[in-house]
Amino acid sequence: MKKKIILLVVLALLPVWFILNCSVKGDSIGEDDHIIVFADSLDWLVYKEPLNDVFGKIIKVPVSEREFILDWKPFRDFDRLKRYKNIMILGRLDSRDSVSANVQALLNPEIIAGVKTGKYFYIPKHNVWALNQYLLILVATSRDDMVQKIYDLGDLAYQDFKKFYFKRLKKSMFKRMEQKKLEEYLADHFPFTMRVQHDYFIADDNSAERYVWIRRLHPDRSILIYWQPLEPDFKLTSRWIIDQRNRLAAKLYEGDKVVEEETKAYAVRFKRWQAIRLEGTWKNDKYFIGGPFRNISFIDRENNLVYMIDFYVQAIGRRKKPFLDQLDIIVHTFEPKQPKTGE
Repeated sequence: MKKKIILLVVLALLPVWFILNCSVKGDSIGEDDHIIVFADSLDWLVYKEPLNDVFGKIIKVPVSEREFILDWKPFRDFDRLKRYKNIMILGRLDSRDSVSANVQALLNPEIIAGVKTGKYFYIPKHNVWALNQYLLILVATSRDDMVQKIYDLGDLAYQDFKKFYFKRLKKSMFKRMEQKKLEEYLADHFPFTMRVQHDYFIADDNSAERYVWIRRLHPDRSILIYWQPLEPDFKLTSRWIIDQRNRLAAKLYEGDKVVEEETKAYAVRFKRWQAIRLEGTWKNDKYFIGGPFRNISFIDRENNLVYMIDFYVQAIGRRKKPFLDQLDIIVHTFEPKQPKTGE
């Protein structure tokens, strides 16, 4: 039987942590995918590996990158760093180190009793010291208990953090300079709508061949949307997706090819459709370059169409995962047009 965990949302928090006044909070600072971690220095040596297993998973793009970067800081730097976008604080009940002591001061006797019985573990809070900020407090009885709970229950905290991360990223991406005219062009000429961030342009489109390619440079980011009529015997497979991508890349990307041994397929839910998602890498032997790509393909039975939405990044010497996340957000604004009726 799975352990039950209750999410701590409402706590009696001391003024040392939360300044409850009428002052206007400024926006949070720092990178979206960096998490400032406060823990005792000796505890951090033990917590680092399990936290990275949950929050800092290795992804190939095609070099290895962490999904989220955990950046440990001593608690004496707390006041200087408390306005950063993502903050994680780890305290335990059997220690009086500065981090644990402050965490203990947040908890009333009922919560402390719940931590001891395993009822409570993690506390997510939003906009505590700055706007668009995510704070995560992890509480355990001991160092060993903390490690075990990170492995047993850390994914719950990770999923909550990831949901907030994408929500905040989408808000910041479309906060200004959304390309309404380009969006109108897509809606007028193709069987779908999609929101487009600033600085993207149409690199190529062809209604007869049923594709449109939008792109943004510095670094190079692209979204290619292809569609075709749904045939009665059609089956959507990863083989079909790879072959279609390679065919279109030969025409549009000067010969890019999927690196199949570095590409994985997943059955996913894309909005309201069952879909196949590819996550992998591409290479171009002509120019000796490569990079990561993602692909979401699905059957729209309402319109009798098959869609393939492909996006890639080429960012030499830079982290690529944040750019992939931005592309993912744009792609998730995709909507097929409603079928026409009465004709």
